Amino acid sequence: MAAVQNDWEDFPSYPSLLRGIYEFIKATYNGAFSNESETFNINSTWQYCNFNIHDLLFVILLSIIWTILRYLATEGIFKPLAHYYRLTPTNQAKMPESAWKFVCYLCAWCYTLYVVILSGNYKFFQKPSTVWDDWSLNKPPPTDLYLMYMAQCGFYVHSLYATLFLDTWRKDSLVMMIHHVLTVTLISISYSLRYHNIGSLVLFTHDLCDVFLEFTKLNVYFKIQRGKLIRSHEMLSNVTFVCFAVAWFVCRLYLYPLRVLYTATSDVLRLQLNLPGAVLMNSLLWLLQLLNIYWFMFILQFLFRVATGQLSEVDDTREFDVEEKLLHSTSKIHSNENGVVNGNAKTNGVCNDVISNGNVAHSSKRSKED
Repeated sequence: MAAVQNDWEDFPSYPSLLRGIYEFIKATYNGAFSNESETFNINSTWQYCNFNIHDLLFVILLSIIWTILRYLATEGIFKPLAHYYRLTPTNQAKMPESAWKFVCYLCAWCYTLYVVILSGNYKFFQKPSTVWDDWSLNKPPPTDLYLMYMAQCGFYVHSLYATLFLDTWRKDSLVMMIHHVLTVTLISISYSLRYHNIGSLVLFTHDLCDVFLEFTKLNVYFKIQRGKLIRSHEMLSNVTFVCFAVAWFVCRLYLYPLRVLYTATSDVLRLQLNLPGAVLMNSLLWLLQLLNIYWFMFILQFLFRVATGQLSEVDDTREFDVEEKLLHSTSKIHSNENGVVNGNAKTNGVCNDVISNGNVAHSSKRSKED
């Protein structure tokens, strides 16, 4: 039993994390203004750049391959599938994006899960401090980590283009662009500085949430088929949203700060590592955590609207058409309260359900055409 316990490092507390960040910043500040500190020359940064031209071309090639695969999957699989099940026109337009992202995130996370945990080659998750074992600027990453890094970097370069020209524009699309730029920068810098070990933990703690998010949205889109409500998809969307919210808190607000951010600050100080670009790396990791908190506000906003009766179903509150639907539903409720629209409670419930799933007249017309 003792041997098993030694395979895991204790989880620090949030106060310990904050104290470690403070001490890291303090040590960096004192070092920067010390008489013994090394003068930093911007030209010297090139000696740390291990991202060579072959890696760059490989990433560009992979980003093009991701774009081609998305086009083929969208036109050959996802759009015909949406048409076959006769989803609402709005959902037919949005479903291919979520289907593509669901497949990509699921494959990426499964591969990361295999590399980081199931393969048994690394102990990063159990012992995060081991990410710094045998670190060297001249030591290239193992093949499995290299392929993971290049594939992820290529995917997020593709995602920059996709957010601008292919994806549905949402209230947080600009923030999403910042996230993609930040991710590409983090992957590139951590690869160049041979911080791929800790980078694998960042990828592992983030991709699972996206899997649940896109699967939830898929069930929302498939909830109305041929003008009829499919209860199984409605139930799945509710269940997977709960899984998504729990996964977001556990992975991004618990594991990520207490496993990744802690080892990037406290363990670096404890091990007295002189890492190039450590301040830049940590700054980007902290910025990523701020984005995680920002998006968690959308989850809390959704839960608040459900609790206050503003929403009665799972939907993506970042999308503009969902916001319009919410405002329309709210105005309908106010009209009922003021006596503008009369009807018994059962009729009002049916009306609200139809409004929340699309325009009733359009749905009726589409059913006749089918």
